[in-house]
Amino acid sequence: MKTKIAYISVLFFLLVIPSAFADTVSTEIDSTSYDIDYNANNVVLKSVTADLDFISLIFETEVSGSEGDVSITFQRDFFDAKIGYSDDDFFILSDGDEIEFEEIKTDESRTLSFSISAGTEEIEIIGTILANKSFLIEQDAKADAQAEADAKAQAEADAKAQAEADAQKAEEEKLEKLMNTCGDGTVYENGECVLSPMERNASDFRTGPLIYSIVIAMSLGLVIMMILWGIGKKSHKVLSEDDS
Repeated sequence: MKTKIAYISVLFFLLVIPSAFADTVSTEIDSTSYDIDYNANNVVLKSVTADLDFISLIFETEVSGSEGDVSITFQRDFFDAKIGYSDDDFFILSDGDEIEFEEIKTDESRTLSFSISAGTEEIEIIGTILANKSFLIEQDAKADAQAEADAKAQAEADAKAQAEADAQKAEEEKLEKLMNTCGDGTVYENGECVLSPMERNASDFRTGPLIYSIVIAMSLGLVIMMILWGIGKKSHKVLSEDDS
């Protein structure tokens, strides 16, 4: 009889008291396997996947009762939440909804404890450092790389602008020297010294009347020669008549 009562009592406690157990779930990151220890009541963590883009761990869960309790321990050198050298808070999402949790910290680990309701299929825990991958560090690295690229592009643009300015200055100095070699009344044009527009106009002005004067003088000389020739011919005719 006592044995029967003892058996019934054990069975009663097994049915009434939630099952609690410790277990390990593993994930692989960059061909390296990591074990994560946890304790749970009425909850099984079936698998875990690392999301390196969001620095998070996604657990596939199975809740056997109306509610389950989970306590997960993360080694700091594997998964942590930090800003600089200071601890930051983790974020825990249960099927996409943020839930509250309690935390115990040591220098080597951080243990997160929380409850989830029946039907919960996924738990996501978000930190800042995961397997030496850090969102903040990557963002800083990208910002530094962008700043370096911008600085390099600006330096190249400045160097190009300076080279163009130096070339233009050298060309201006060369042109000034060539222009100084031209004499008075001339200018440097198309690679040679030529009369300035003012000198060309003055030259044209002086040459025009001179040509007209020469033409007129030659015409007058021709007329005079013809007159003298006519007078000479007439005088010769008169003399010839007198002799006869």
